[in-house]
Amino acid sequence: MKRIIMTCDIQHTPSSQEETSFSFGTFTPDSLSVAKLFYSAYHETIDDEGESIADWQKELRETADGKYGPLIPELSFQLLKEDHPIGAIVTSTFHELPLLLFVVMDAAFKGYGLSKLLMSEVIRRAKAMGLTHLYLVVTVENQPSFKLYEACGFSFAGESWADLSS
Repeated sequence: MKRIIMTCDIQHTPSSQEETSFSFGTFTPDSLSVAKLFYSAYHETIDDEGESIADWQKELRETADGKYGPLIPELSFQLLKEDHPIGAIVTSTFHELPLLLFVVMDAAFKGYGLSKLLMSEVIRRAKAMGLTHLYLVVTVENQPSFKLYEACGFSFAGESWADLSS
């Protein structure tokens, strides 16, 4: 699987806050329902590495503990429907850059534009914090995610972190 780094110049993306029946909540890495969300989002996709719900519980705990750098709480949140997590974004500081580690949507809610809602919200929050760019890593073969990120203003930045320092 080939993965690339993408970036978004958030200073030049339009702000859009749509009326929605969904709400945003704090990312809760120790929640079983959040681990189930991540399992649902990755299961049987190109990025599925055979993780179980227990594996996701461990990964989310390690992520919260700094496995990929310190979490940015303002940019780590979940999308809720009736207080149940159906989507999430988790962001850390990695190589001194704000990196979207996970952008997930429950499989039952894919295809309704909710991932764009998540992305719009993280961009809005990043702008409010005074950030100028966001970064993420995507599997090129994961066309739905790749197209989502492009539609949200992300573009190719490099194939390795060394590419960003040159």
